[in-house]
Amino acid sequence: MSSRLCAVSRAPVTSGTESDFILPCQYCDISSGYGLSGEQRLMLALLTDALNVYQKGALSKSSRPRRLFVDAERWILADQTNSGGFSFVTVCDALGINADLLRRRIIEWKHAVSAERRACSASRIRLKITPRTRHAKNRAKVPKAAAPA
Repeated sequence: MSSRLCAVSRAPVTSGTESDFILPCQYCDISSGYGLSGEQRLMLALLTDALNVYQKGALSKSSRPRRLFVDAERWILADQTNSGGFSFVTVCDALGINADLLRRRIIEWKHAVSAERRACSASRIRLKITPRTRHAKNRAKVPKAAAPA
């Protein structure tokens, strides 16, 4: 475990703790890319792209973003550390990110969004309005049943 000074609190921040909060200095250490090697910047770009694709695809109804979402989800949920150095776990380890915690947060976000969408779609009734002329044409094609005697 490494510790570094945080510009906000001036207290050492130990990486690897199971905190629910991320401090601005922790985010800026990674997001700015300063102090990262070329490989780490590439891994950061890969992780950022995967998360963006995941979030856009989870909310999309079109097929291409959904396919990309499935690919990103498979990559995030895969537990393989031997897939050429660019597995989710390897990328997170190289960047000092707890892979299990990030994976759990991503899944929680997906479930929250899914529940919100289900609640929203359940409260909305979809009616199909057909023009009166089309409705009249369809009625004319249907034979009337014989009246009971």
